[in-house]
Amino acid sequence: MLTIKPFKAVRPMRDKVHLVASRSYVSYTVNQLRKKLHENPYSYLHIIHPDIGKSKLHKLDMAARYGLVRKQYEQFLKDEIIVRDEKPSFYLYRQTKNNHRFIGIIAAVAIDDYLEGRVKIHEQTLSKRQEIFTAYLDHTNVNAEPVLLISSKSEALHKMYERYTSTRPEYDFTQVTKARHELWCIADAKDVQEIERVFAQQEALYIADGHHRCASSAALCEKRRNENPKDRTSPHNYFLAYIIDESNVKIYAFNRLVKDLNGLTHEQFTAHLEKDFVLQKTKSPQQEKEVMMYMNKTWYTLKSRQGKTIEAQTISDKILSPILGIHDLRNDKRVSFIEEPRGLDSLKHAVDRNHFQVAFALRPISVEALKTVADKRGTMPPKSTWIEPKLRSGMVIYELD
Repeated sequence: MLTIKPFKAVRPMRDKVHLVASRSYVSYTVNQLRKKLHENPYSYLHIIHPDIGKSKLHKLDMAARYGLVRKQYEQFLKDEIIVRDEKPSFYLYRQTKNNHRFIGIIAAVAIDDYLEGRVKIHEQTLSKRQEIFTAYLDHTNVNAEPVLLISSKSEALHKMYERYTSTRPEYDFTQVTKARHELWCIADAKDVQEIERVFAQQEALYIADGHHRCASSAALCEKRRNENPKDRTSPHNYFLAYIIDESNVKIYAFNRLVKDLNGLTHEQFTAHLEKDFVLQKTKSPQQEKEVMMYMNKTWYTLKSRQGKTIEAQTISDKILSPILGIHDLRNDKRVSFIEEPRGLDSLKHAVDRNHFQVAFALRPISVEALKTVADKRGTMPPKSTWIEPKLRSGMVIYELD
């Protein structure tokens, strides 16, 4: 039995939401952040990065920085750039991108569902990164980036969604990425109960994106439960999530780029590859059908000599680690990643400009494959999937106190 509940979100005023909502802060460089902060006084980035001035990055310790985050958040509330909702609500969010409509519910999901394995993972987290975000949540008491969860499809919810999307949305704006964002508030008692009932009948939810955010929320919950064991109802017992059904999510591959060949020539590298793979030159690469490699101005298809499916783990186990000496995908600076939607030309361009020596274009996995890994309590290599939709930060904020 899954437990989700409505909550009183803190949200931007309707006339400012397109200015407040931002991409995830990790997707910006320091220079890009500085430019955004200079040009847009309403961006949620002002809350997340109060330590970046017009000309420099201020060096602050963690506690001081998080104190500034909280202060800036309270200033946004005072200035009524963001406001608290009066009624607990679920939030129906629809994003339209490249003619595809993603739609689902933003809700508070019980931490116990995660701790007890009903919210399932397919990726391990880094303890250091988890600790940093846990401290951030503990000091600031706000979470503005939902975890993306995959659910089973529900016809009852689909009909409810259709009813709401036939009405005027609370938010409706398009950003420079050409993605359209729409949001409806669901506060009606019968609809709230129906949403809770539907999810209570589902066996599990699957994390698509946001493993560290989910783990950090759980760590904060456990910390506060240790301090006050009887408190099982406060907001920190839940985490912010966007729940989308499995038929609606899009999973793309995460392609690999490697800066050098670990001291090998192109010919030596190819000879190593041919022990496990059949390489064939091609002038018409098709990532959706084949695993591709680009090197020395040439595209190749890669096929396993054992007839096995080539996955991200295969590339790590048979190529990156033993041949190229890349053993830690999370931290080795010789390897970079480009999401599949940017296309094969982005890989070709990066290699042709001599920024990288070789590129691997992987095939995307299915939702069923992701669920199978999670059900077996297995894990995938880092950067195995690029999953859409990508949500904006600061559009729906969940307070933890």
